[in-house]
Amino acid sequence: MTSQNSRHTGGVQCTVRRPLPLLAWAALPLLVTAVVLGFTSLGELLLGASGETVLTSAHAGAAAGLTAMVGYSIEWPAGWRKAHWTYAAVILIAGFFVHGTNVPPIVAITLGVPGAALLLRMTWLHRAAGKRGTVVRETEPKRRVVQAPSMPRPAITNKA
Repeated sequence: MTSQNSRHTGGVQCTVRRPLPLLAWAALPLLVTAVVLGFTSLGELLLGASGETVLTSAHAGAAAGLTAMVGYSIEWPAGWRKAHWTYAAVILIAGFFVHGTNVPPIVAITLGVPGAALLLRMTWLHRAAGKRGTVVRETEPKRRVVQAPSMPRPAITNKA
């Protein structure tokens, strides 16, 4: 049952305040994977555990998921909207091929620590750009919601 006061408010509009640049988005899965491997190796080094860090498909899966979600904020050129799904799928499939690859600690740390600094710098620049001027765009065009006229309810009379 619905009350007379309840009405459909129409579609919910999704807005993105600060879209990520295309190049930063393309580098995101590689940087995230390098940072995770680098800090894992650094932690193993500090704890005195020896051995190589193993690159798994879970790393690529997380990177692919992040890539797919952040891809919604990209202002794509005409006809390129499917590229964000394709790129995320390529990252995921590549993860299956590199699963189980041993990465030497020096390589992981050498790539991971500067990668973390680069991600922090990208985040800082992205936020600074947002403070100067927020970009708001809609992911779907506005739709006019037309409601059907309500039918009058029949009067109920008590005949006794």
